[in-house]
Amino acid sequence: MIKPINPSIKIALVLLPLLLLFIMPSMAQITWPSGQLLPSFPSSAQTQDLIILRETSSSTRWEGEGPSLGHKTGRLETDGWLCQTGIDAPNEHMIYGPYDTNTPAGPNVAEFRMKIDNNTANDDPVVDIDVRNATNGQILASQTITRRQFPIASNYTSFTLPFTMPADNQSIELRIYWRGSAYTKVDWVSVQQNNAGEMYLFASLKGIVNRTQPRIFSYEGDAFAEGQYTWLQSLGLNWTEPADKWDLITKYRSELSGLIVYDPTQIHTVNLATILAKDRKALIASPALISRLTSAPYNLPILLDLRGQFSSKLQVYQTLYNTYWPNLDHRILIGLNPEAHKAALREYATALGSAVIWLDPQDAAESTLLNSFLSSMPAGSNYMGWWKDEGPGVERASTYGITTIASDWATNLTVHSGMPRTVTLKPIPPKPALQNKIYVAFILSDGDNLQYVEHLMRKLWNNPDRGAIPIGWTLSPAMLDAMPGALNYYSQSSTVNDNLISGPSGYGYTYPNSWPNQNLLNQFVVKTEDYNQRAGFRVVTVWNTITGGINQNVGQAFATNAPSLLGLTAQNTGGGLTIYNNSLPGMALSCNYCTQEQPMKDHIAAAASGWNRTSPRFIIIQAQPWQNVTPTSFKNVANSLNADYVVVRPDHIFQLIREANALPVNAASTNLFKLSQAMGGTISAEYQTDPSCR
Repeated sequence: MIKPINPSIKIALVLLPLLLLFIMPSMAQITWPSGQLLPSFPSSAQTQDLIILRETSSSTRWEGEGPSLGHKTGRLETDGWLCQTGIDAPNEHMIYGPYDTNTPAGPNVAEFRMKIDNNTANDDPVVDIDVRNATNGQILASQTITRRQFPIASNYTSFTLPFTMPADNQSIELRIYWRGSAYTKVDWVSVQQNNAGEMYLFASLKGIVNRTQPRIFSYEGDAFAEGQYTWLQSLGLNWTEPADKWDLITKYRSELSGLIVYDPTQIHTVNLATILAKDRKALIASPALISRLTSAPYNLPILLDLRGQFSSKLQVYQTLYNTYWPNLDHRILIGLNPEAHKAALREYATALGSAVIWLDPQDAAESTLLNSFLSSMPAGSNYMGWWKDEGPGVERASTYGITTIASDWATNLTVHSGMPRTVTLKPIPPKPALQNKIYVAFILSDGDNLQYVEHLMRKLWNNPDRGAIPIGWTLSPAMLDAMPGALNYYSQSSTVNDNLISGPSGYGYTYPNSWPNQNLLNQFVVKTEDYNQRAGFRVVTVWNTITGGINQNVGQAFATNAPSLLGLTAQNTGGGLTIYNNSLPGMALSCNYCTQEQPMKDHIAAAASGWNRTSPRFIIIQAQPWQNVTPTSFKNVANSLNADYVVVRPDHIFQLIREANALPVNAASTNLFKLSQAMGGTISAEYQTDPSCR
């Protein structure tokens, strides 16, 4: 017999799911619709956990011949402590000490700087180095160094040992035990406190937590940064600041399964760990942090240990390609140097589980493997992060029809990608009347770079002279996916003198002249047009290296497939005006990457030379932001010009160029733009343009 359920229990069972909705965070998933450049994240939490994530280091050094270190064998020689075969007693400690008690609890690195006179005779052990807690006698780390581990004979080499000090105020002993098999000289020993391991750790924590709902926001700022609360305030988010960022591991422990330990001697295993962390819900762990992470209150087990599994950088990435790449999403490839990019974009890469590499197209072996990755990516794919060298990297990707979305130091793309995908567009203000004047437009470059948009540009946006004169601000159309809230902020807070335009060379940084075939190039332009319409960009800065012009077929592709564009800029300084398909003006910059006010003035004067006042002349100056060019700089240059000059927005200068050359001033009116005006200027980033718009 089935026993009837008590009515009160029935009510409780009905209400329980509703109650859980209120007490448990909503766990959504990352989505990536076909045709979208980059994935969409679940909606970012209204209140973020704000942490400061910044690499720091300090070092204390003790000279080999100094008074702080003891010796059981060897002797002083000039700048170090020497042991020689046949002279000094073997199998003794040539260095021990200093019994310093200032090494803080937590991860540290001991460094032993030594040299030998012959590194090829054999591969016998030469010395044993170790770190000992002299307070309790515990060996914290040790390693045997063989002859061939010294890369160059008679040159000092530093050997490092990561270790964890269990508590403050404990005595440390650094020891070098000489085997007696080779001439060995010690310059110094040191202890470094470096939190690099924490950078990898908390970047991966952000990625694992934020992939289901972005809830952790980090400030990693340097001299170019915008301030730790700036974007939270600009995006309308609240925040709390935990007393210790390690508390977040406890807070989100239920969403974590364990650790992936990377190999510090093969640092590129960090990139492999980044790929594997998502599916394992694992944190990327330094060996120096294992004891802390596997103990209470975290109790995180080691799921995968990459130590000792690889002998070279190339082996790491070949394994990635052979074993893991076939099962990853090929629409994105991320370039991060694990020795430099310890956090920043790594959180985004962890959340996506995307392939992360660091391969140099100018290195023969690495180039071959890089080509294998690029050739297996579909049309419309993107390379995020950055390259070892800009030109060769962007060129290589371009030859495969792949754009680069510069973003290696972007720090919170998981949160930015989870913001509402709605952008409020502002109409172009009326252009000035065409006269026989010299028209000058200023452009600030590098807006294709998401880290610049997130950091330095946001800082420049607060300049008190912004809005005083017309300026073109380059931005990335990919912000519609990666930073829609930020794009909306820039659009809504812009003045009539702030003209938002597309950075090079469309939806991503690429050299269109180098694309492999016209069909792929046309597809690139079509998608650029779609994204530019939704972002409100009517001008594109086209780069073909920093000095290259626009090939005829490239200009025609834009003219045919991007009818809403008012114009293109080209990098071939002084190259003049080209009109493609009798419909789209392309204007070479008069300065393609100016660094200061005086060069801008000089290039304007040179471009204006010979003007006879019988027709208008058009000059476009592009400056780069990294050497303190600000809105004030442009204002100062503008104020130095006489009444013959009129400073205008980039979209206005192209409208004036069009008028002067008997072209339609407003280019093609698009259904999307008309729709945006009917909606009060608001367009959802998900809106896909109808084919009839093109």
